[in-house]
Amino acid sequence: MRAIIVPALSFLLSGCVAMTTSGTKESVLFSERETPAENAQAVLKPHNDLPVSMEFKCPDKVATLSTSYVVPLPPVIPVGFVNEKVAYLRVRMPEDMENAMAQTRVVTRQGAAMPLSAARQASRSVNHTGTVETTYALDKECGALNGGVLEVAGFSYNNKSYPPSQARLQHDARITAGIGWWPPALFNGGHSLSGRDGAAR
Repeated sequence: MRAIIVPALSFLLSGCVAMTTSGTKESVLFSERETPAENAQAVLKPHNDLPVSMEFKCPDKVATLSTSYVVPLPPVIPVGFVNEKVAYLRVRMPEDMENAMAQTRVVTRQGAAMPLSAARQASRSVNHTGTVETTYALDKECGALNGGVLEVAGFSYNNKSYPPSQARLQHDARITAGIGWWPPALFNGGHSLSGRDGAAR
């Protein structure tokens, strides 16, 4: 038995590295001005009779990383510099609506306007039904959009006029923590924990 346990412990102490990370999982939600903040929604449909939807995607943020053999221990290394300083807005619509929706823009609380027509397209695809899905990269972190608005200008489509509309933006962040091991197969991967840090107001 000793001949089995000692080599096994030696392998654990020399070959297994434990890694812990902490950070935040973020989102940007939509709400109407008269709607309570807790009823905010992740997907916006500006007009119920049109197949148009908008949704923000926020890169997860990592704040710290620590590594050690077997059990996570200091030193804790700040790694916030690796985070993307960008917010992504995914828009789905019929392909023949792109020109009509071109004046849609995001306006921050400070008044900075970011029209989608000027934003970088991170991805774009069209499916067999003619629905186009475009992801726009906005030069603001998701947290900077809190209190701003998404404005959809008035437009005409299929001989019908649609009035301007807007939705208030609400930033939400949840604290996350993760534990992992290398090699991952030794402990069947890692585990993660998360807790709501509360929406920014």
